[in-house]
Amino acid sequence: MNEELPTPPKLVRPTAPNFTEKTFYLEEFYGKSILFALIPPSGERLSELDSLVVTLRQLRRNQTRCIVISSANALPRLVKRLGRMLRHEPALFNPATGLRTRPYPPDSAVAAIWHGLRDGSIVVAAAETDDPIDLVVFAQEMASRLRVFKLVMLDRAGGLTDADEETDSFVDLRQVRRALAREKAPLRRAIIRAARRALEDGVASVNLTTPRQVYEELFSFVGTGTLFTEQRYANVQQISIDDFEEVEALIVRGQNEGFLLPRSPTEIANLLPSCFGYRVGDEHLAGVCALLTEPYRRERAGEITGLYTLTRFLGEGVASELIKEVIAEAQARRLTYVFACTSEERAARFFGRLRIGKLKFRRVGPKSVSPHKWRGYEKSRIARLSIFRCDF
Repeated sequence: MNEELPTPPKLVRPTAPNFTEKTFYLEEFYGKSILFALIPPSGERLSELDSLVVTLRQLRRNQTRCIVISSANALPRLVKRLGRMLRHEPALFNPATGLRTRPYPPDSAVAAIWHGLRDGSIVVAAAETDDPIDLVVFAQEMASRLRVFKLVMLDRAGGLTDADEETDSFVDLRQVRRALAREKAPLRRAIIRAARRALEDGVASVNLTTPRQVYEELFSFVGTGTLFTEQRYANVQQISIDDFEEVEALIVRGQNEGFLLPRSPTEIANLLPSCFGYRVGDEHLAGVCALLTEPYRRERAGEITGLYTLTRFLGEGVASELIKEVIAEAQARRLTYVFACTSEERAARFFGRLRIGKLKFRRVGPKSVSPHKWRGYEKSRIARLSIFRCDF
């Protein structure tokens, strides 16, 4: 939300804090295991391995255990590209061995994987097949058997697409049937089923993207492919002090993208204690929103501010869920009303049609909200605002 703020003297756009998107993900992946599956013909071109190699190098430094499974055809190129990062000879597995027995993959395969992980952080294994569906099934079974933190499937076709041919950023188990109905290709259907089975077996999440975009998929908030999760990723709650750094980074990002007007570090810090976050499962925040009440204590009012949703989550209902939680908090604080100000048309449309139970926001003039809001404002700037108020 591009809300308006009083302009302090010589306001300087704050630079992003040391916290970065990659830093957050590296902390999330620290000490965990990730299995990458190069689905044939992925990996058979040296150039498409560049992003994967950079990703593995970052994860190796981060003490993240990495397992890469490729086809036999792609193995020589993968080994050549990884070079000195590999400390052991690649393991070779026949996906048909033990397929009809349990446990699968057999104990010997798991022991071979652990032997490599124990002495290093990257293990490469090849499935003795060039059939992409066979490799998908084997990689999923291995991910399930190891109960890895994340399974990353790398396919040249990239993530799933929705009915409008846009990337379908998120799919949970309830949406798998719909995703299968849209996909006609046997390989894509096999990938979706494999993701479902992995989640049901305890893998925390599954990513589907292209080999060339795996770095952006894992280390950026924007993402490039499809993230599969077990449940709807909504988990809205007030942030903890351990989240402050991440939320500060999101607010700065929103400012740099032009969705939020610049705040000084002190102004951002004043928002953090009353910020709510929409968290994606066990991963990261999809959006944030603050309920600012201290300046309006006399009027028993609150300002909804700092509302920002990451691009990857637009259209997923993140903003509505955040506002719903903020409204509940406002009522718990016994406020008489909340208000929001924006100069962005998209945000104005959002508040104009928003309904929280029987509550709704109505467009009002500047005099209908706390006068404290307008201290330091120029009249010309106020005139450009859309102001919305919700009474309890």
